[in-house]
Amino acid sequence: MTKYSIFYRGWLILLITLALSCSAHIPAEIKQPLVGAPSIAQVRDLASAYTSQTVRWGGIILQTENKQDTSRLTIVAFPLDDDGEPRVTEQSSGRFIAIIDEFLEPLVYSRDREITVIGHLLRTETLDVGEFAYEYPVLQVDHYFIWPVKEEPVYVDYPPYWWYDPWYPYYSYPYPYYLHHHRR
Repeated sequence: MTKYSIFYRGWLILLITLALSCSAHIPAEIKQPLVGAPSIAQVRDLASAYTSQTVRWGGIILQTENKQDTSRLTIVAFPLDDDGEPRVTEQSSGRFIAIIDEFLEPLVYSRDREITVIGHLLRTETLDVGEFAYEYPVLQVDHYFIWPVKEEPVYVDYPPYWWYDPWYPYYSYPYPYYLHHHRR
């Protein structure tokens, strides 16, 4: 075994460790899909049939309201990817209310944050969305995970490369090379 193979093996182990640690912070309960769990539309259509059934839903927080000993999140639902993270698209699955038995800081659990919850269905509540009466499924949350804020990539518009050339004004591209003074 040469010193180079040990070096490359060390880098390989480091890369594998980093790759595994990137996804290790997501709780196993959140990553594991629930087989046979109803969708929000199914629950809204026939709520009594799904009462006390466990579901895994996620979406974007619309409102956080803290009560005496619980927090109540209003969430706009979106489909979940393989890790359980909401995939925000133009089509929402609906809305639901998640009740969590602890105080949640409204600044952290603020509007437009992504969250995934696992809980059992309690009931449905009819609340107004504008002037429309909307039926919200209500969950008692057992597990939840708020997703980290995604940083928007910074786009820097650099000037064209020829602006950095000190000879740029003296040999413009459209002119033939033989018209330059240094070529005569």
